[in-house]
Amino acid sequence: MARRAAGRFLGWFRPDRSAGGPGLQQQLHQAVQRAVLSRELLPGERLPSSRALASDLGVSRNTVVAAIERLVLEGYLEVRRGAGVFVATDIVPDVVRPEAAPSPGLSDRAGGFAGLHAEGEFGVTARASSLGLPALDEFPIELWRKLAQQALRRRPKLVLGPGDPQGLPELRAALARYLSDTRGVVCTAQTIVIVSGAQQALDLIGRLLLDPGDTVAVEDPGYLGVRQALAGTGARLAPVAVDDQGFDPAALLGLKIVPKLAVLTPSHQFPLGMTLPLARRLALLKIARDSGIWIVEDDYDCEYRYSGPPLQALQGLDGGSRVLYVGTFSKVLYPGFRLGYVVLPPDLVEGFVRIKAVADGYAPNWPQAILTAFLAEGHMAQHVRRMRTLYRQRRTALLAALDHHAAGLLRPRRSEAGLHLVAEFADGRDDLAAAKAAAGAGLGIAPLSKYAMTRRLSGLLLGFAATPAPEMDAAAQRLVAALR
Repeated sequence: MARRAAGRFLGWFRPDRSAGGPGLQQQLHQAVQRAVLSRELLPGERLPSSRALASDLGVSRNTVVAAIERLVLEGYLEVRRGAGVFVATDIVPDVVRPEAAPSPGLSDRAGGFAGLHAEGEFGVTARASSLGLPALDEFPIELWRKLAQQALRRRPKLVLGPGDPQGLPELRAALARYLSDTRGVVCTAQTIVIVSGAQQALDLIGRLLLDPGDTVAVEDPGYLGVRQALAGTGARLAPVAVDDQGFDPAALLGLKIVPKLAVLTPSHQFPLGMTLPLARRLALLKIARDSGIWIVEDDYDCEYRYSGPPLQALQGLDGGSRVLYVGTFSKVLYPGFRLGYVVLPPDLVEGFVRIKAVADGYAPNWPQAILTAFLAEGHMAQHVRRMRTLYRQRRTALLAALDHHAAGLLRPRRSEAGLHLVAEFADGRDDLAAAKAAAGAGLGIAPLSKYAMTRRLSGLLLGFAATPAPEMDAAAQRLVAALR
């Protein structure tokens, strides 16, 4: 009798007793849930007794009772006193079948990201020549741990409590001093906002300043993250070709529509590596003031210059009226830190902070507190000096290895800053295929062409910061072998 009573269940429920899967109670719960929603079990249908189900399904009665009690609490089943357990009568059918109704589709905003992806930009794998990856094995981890413990011990309520959307005041004050001393940035604690990395900074700037249809001038080739961040705003990207001196301000005047925003990397153009000369900086600022254009200065890798002192930040020349200055600690500290900052013209601070608060509330307090001490106690300046020496040695080793092993195949650009070099193919080959071949040899190398919008480029971006100098020659040999 029990087998006939439970027969409806035997056709579609097969207990899986293998290790690692959900327990039998969870399996039975899910099976009945699916059967009810798909109308394999009909509304008002009576279930067999728990004893009959347990016997026919080969599970304990306690397992059956616990699953049924949960399904009753969730509304899939109902108990009728003196009659038994029944399928609830108010269940909407077919809600779990994807073919039951057409997908509502993505929003127009999400559609703006079509064709864009973050491969090679985020989630970097720690491999030889990985683009933008710093020397993680050289990070002062013991000092960092000490500062973390001190922050938690001395200010537990600050570390564990809610935060300020603009960022910890102490961090913003320390950062203002650091940026003023090292980059000539004109700022105060009141004009700085702490964000979750440069990528969020670009996204929030787009939300603050751009409406659908607005034109944004971007470097070509240029950083993919800029295009990704602006894509969802509905902005129209106007590529400005980069020449041997970098971004050409005159090209702004040649665009069909005056852009509302221009985003560039003047200290170390990404990806080609040149530094925007002073004459162009001044010309750009004049055009911005005369035409009402906002300038976003992405000052990535600004700490690592290997020949002479860096030029003052564009924002410092401007005085902070038309330039929004973006920086991050992902390269100078470590990628997983996920803190950055924006220095804003005073009139934009309030609106930016409101958008930041809506986006994710605030940046975590604990890393902010650690970074405050790291800056205020002089550890940041010491770390940058040490790493600059180390990276100069690794850059020199990479150039020497390429000259020795890749002559006639790759032509390195002699950039004087940053954590990577661009090496162009002498024969103009398909650099996407070349980068794939390099990946097969364990090298994390990006193709130059993927950063271009309108130009045909052929080359590779070679990171050197994460590879010790003695290993650079072997890495170059592996690369050349993969390419040939």
